[in-house]
Amino acid sequence: MSSSAASVSLVGGVPAFDFANTASGRDSPTPFENLHAPSDLVAWARHAGIVDEAGARRCLAAFDADAGVAQRTFRHALALRDAIYRIGSALAFGEKPEGADLRVLRDHAQRAIGSGELAPAAGGGYRFDFSEASPEAALIGPLALSAIDLLATADFSRIKQCPGHGPGNDCQWLFLDLSKNNSRRWCDMATCGNRTKAKRHRARREHHH
Repeated sequence: MSSSAASVSLVGGVPAFDFANTASGRDSPTPFENLHAPSDLVAWARHAGIVDEAGARRCLAAFDADAGVAQRTFRHALALRDAIYRIGSALAFGEKPEGADLRVLRDHAQRAIGSGELAPAAGGGYRFDFSEASPEAALIGPLALSAIDLLATADFSRIKQCPGHGPGNDCQWLFLDLSKNNSRRWCDMATCGNRTKAKRHRARREHHH
């Protein structure tokens, strides 16, 4: 059975937000989760390009060999994901992130830097390479570093949270608005944007009848 994690839309603009968006509507009556098990985490990481095919197989083999490693990695990944979500959501509304969430991110980033190797990047310069690191570092390290890079370099006015779907906002996806005039409102116009427009259209028609 294929995992829904392998088909989540990657519209966050940065890997950290794409990871946060593996869950939807956290504060709504209809939350939705794509990561139910360690294998889902690997499926998503392969889908998002965090690990390559060989890296994904290596992680799955390690998880099969040691259920404790699998569960610990999964637990740490979800803790990082939720911290990234809360940090991003706070910034999207012009608020200061909680210190506890920043510390979770810092701790994961410190471990990542200690686990990776500096290797030449395809476009020049250097990047952290986790191909020889533990499964936890390979899966989580790039995401922690993506979030750190976002905090260090992003224009916070471009960090946004989708207001789409139902009345309780069961999307809540985060994204970095890379549009020229900073005008993007939806995670994806084809889903949340069109759905909201259709709802407004129905409401207008009902009002006029």
